[in-house]
Amino acid sequence: METENKPTEDKAAAQQSRVKKDAVLKALLTAVFFASATYFVWQSAVESRRFVLSSAAEITANSIAQQVQHIVEADLSVLDSFADNWQEGPPEDERAYLSVANPLQARFPALQAVNWISPNYIILYVAPIKGNVPAMGADLKRHPVAGPVLDIALDQRRTQITPTLELLQGGRGFAAYSPVLGRDGHIVGVINGVFRIRSMLASVINTDQIADYTVSVREDDTVLFEIRGEGEDKTLQQSAVADIAGRQWHIDVIANPAMAGFGTTNPNLILILGAIATIIFTVAIFLLANRQRAAARRAMHHINDGEDISDLALSITKLDGHLKAMSPETAEFFDLREEDYGFIRFYNLAPEFQSDGSSSRRAQEKMLLAISRGDEEVRREWIVRSAEGVHVVCNLAMKPSLANPDCVDITLHHNPAANASVNRLRYLATHDPLTGLPNHALFDDRLNQAVAHAKRYEKLLSVLVVDIDNFRAVNDRFGADVGDETLRTISGRLRATVREKDTCARFSGDMFAIIATDLSEAEGAALVAERVVEAISQPIPSGNGEDIRLHVSVGVALYPNDARAPSQLLANADAAMYRAQKSAESSYCFFVETMNNVMHARLSMETQLRRAVDEKRFVLEYQPRYRTSDQSLTGFEALLRWIDESGKRRLPADFIEVADRTGLLSPLGRWIIETACKQIAAWRDAGYAPLPIALNVSSRQFIQADLIKNIIDLTGEYEIDPAMIEIEVSEDVVMRDPERALGQFYRFSEAGIGLTLDHFASGNTSLRYLKRFPVQRIKLAKSLFDFALDEQAENSILQPAIRLCKSLNRKVVAVGVETEEQLAILKAADCDEMQGFLLSRPVDAIETADLLPIKNTAGSRATEPN
Repeated sequence: METENKPTEDKAAAQQSRVKKDAVLKALLTAVFFASATYFVWQSAVESRRFVLSSAAEITANSIAQQVQHIVEADLSVLDSFADNWQEGPPEDERAYLSVANPLQARFPALQAVNWISPNYIILYVAPIKGNVPAMGADLKRHPVAGPVLDIALDQRRTQITPTLELLQGGRGFAAYSPVLGRDGHIVGVINGVFRIRSMLASVINTDQIADYTVSVREDDTVLFEIRGEGEDKTLQQSAVADIAGRQWHIDVIANPAMAGFGTTNPNLILILGAIATIIFTVAIFLLANRQRAAARRAMHHINDGEDISDLALSITKLDGHLKAMSPETAEFFDLREEDYGFIRFYNLAPEFQSDGSSSRRAQEKMLLAISRGDEEVRREWIVRSAEGVHVVCNLAMKPSLANPDCVDITLHHNPAANASVNRLRYLATHDPLTGLPNHALFDDRLNQAVAHAKRYEKLLSVLVVDIDNFRAVNDRFGADVGDETLRTISGRLRATVREKDTCARFSGDMFAIIATDLSEAEGAALVAERVVEAISQPIPSGNGEDIRLHVSVGVALYPNDARAPSQLLANADAAMYRAQKSAESSYCFFVETMNNVMHARLSMETQLRRAVDEKRFVLEYQPRYRTSDQSLTGFEALLRWIDESGKRRLPADFIEVADRTGLLSPLGRWIIETACKQIAAWRDAGYAPLPIALNVSSRQFIQADLIKNIIDLTGEYEIDPAMIEIEVSEDVVMRDPERALGQFYRFSEAGIGLTLDHFASGNTSLRYLKRFPVQRIKLAKSLFDFALDEQAENSILQPAIRLCKSLNRKVVAVGVETEEQLAILKAADCDEMQGFLLSRPVDAIETADLLPIKNTAGSRATEPN
């Protein structure tokens, strides 16, 4: 028998060997193919990658240099402002000096010390005193570093800084000396500030926009600040110079190699992908050729479903409770796969503690111990946690497994009565039973969470306390049943005034509270308060034909402006509510009185703006756009103007934020689109060759779903091509959420609407997204070509920025061109288009006819466009 089996085994081994050789041969052929293709693509991508990375590093270096220079100048100006406090004479004593110096130092983390030096170079006062006592009384006249700098500062009567040096407080920094001039022009002293460079530059350089860039700031050969990123190739390093009070700091930048991996081919990525593809195909072919039947490999035993469709059936090891198998319904309930089983124990599927207070882990150990001792079945109530985090109460039954002696089978039967009881008790503990609103306890918990969130992400939130002043009269006149129904109506109206993520709670019979989170500005809290007052002041039917009119008082407190502790924030809102009760009418009041004046002024403007939208008291002006090479007209940019009630012509900067915040920009935006479409149609009907009109949109408009629909509907109504309407979006808007902006861009592109990225290089646009944005034009920030008289245009980042945009096949547009010098610089840099007062000021609809080319001789110029 043994002899007969041997040939069969040899044959099987030979068959297996032959299959493996075939798999290896196919994998090798695949590897050769991918390696050849990889080599040719890699060779062509190297030069393109170097160009893109060098351009990105050059733009980033110049941008950082400008920001570094700005932050240092801003910190130095603090000393000048501080020196102005002593124009009447030096401080009377140390206490007088520290009362002003200590708060200054607390507000500026980079400022390590701020000292007072007499005109004869003696240090009289130091702040902070701790750690600086030895410096008091020191004579700086003969100090090798401070002495010469002080001489220059007093001679030139302006702030001077020392070379960078190691600070006694730790780290590298510099000292600045700012003379204090009295009213008569004499020097009464010198303010000495000591700055730590790392604290000063961290907020400028350590940002998400330059994540993984290698950035170094140095003075000569001394490194002042450095971030080591992914960029290590010194041949790609680009440098810029920042002038710091007469000293030069050099900013060296090496771009993150990953930045060249989006939209272009990265050579390293090609090699990696080639290797990965080879490995994947080798393994795949080998496994396919030698695959065995899945049933033969499975060691998991089958678990039958429970008696009821809601039952959860699973099997665990008797030794330590690891999952071994479960029914498909159970796997779906817990969102688990077979490969997860070996890493998860049964108690991991439950909350930490069960309903009786016992630990889930300890309870599991007791049940397994009982089965090991011979119990045929163990039953108890058991709480499990679903994949969505919902706790479900079940009746658990545990029995020894018939299929595997090392395992036990578990059935979890859903217990609706127990769930309803648990959920009801939990609900009553956190909610008001009459209105269904959160109660005081849940409100406090959510307020603590909201304050923690606002603190972490530096957000603004507000707490509003709402009191129904005359609610007791409602109960006395109409009875408790009508009073309860009135409270339910009030709670429904309050819910309607807040967003889903905000919290509205009931504190007592007639007092409510609201948490409004993630506010961009204080006006948001005022709008919530205004809506609350308006909603509650509306009449409420009583059921007997008589309306109930309520008097409401709302107190508003802001975090972190008014308080940082949750309890104090609520107390301040309550105090503001009592002040609002002094008004004869329903009203709201901020905790800070000055905030009330600002809010009411802005709400007055909102009222005027609402009337202006209803009465269409707006006009469009058109800023022409010209081709740089021959100055031929290529299009217009529509500029909105508001004619206010006094007849004054107001620019968007005066009102567009109010319109955007209050939702008025939506109807106003539709009017702008319709006016632009009507203008293009008028040009066409009058015989002119129509040109596209660009419309600026806000961040809120850009993400609105109806913007594209409005453009498509209105262009169809006036029978014009959607491409005649171009949308301009600012760089800072798209970079707030670039992935969302990318999706919106593609929706515009699919609709045939033109796209322009505005204010390019005013911030830090990520190169990876710039390549993917399907925009036709990129408008440069004016700062790129607005040079001072002593600046050299060839040292700017204008040409690298234009080259970068052109390498992406985008047209480059310059805005705000006002001088012949700027025009010459832009021509030399090969800018495609431009607009500005040098070429033409914004014109009204009638004047555009003088700029447009005639489409054909049959058209008549007698008919002017509207």
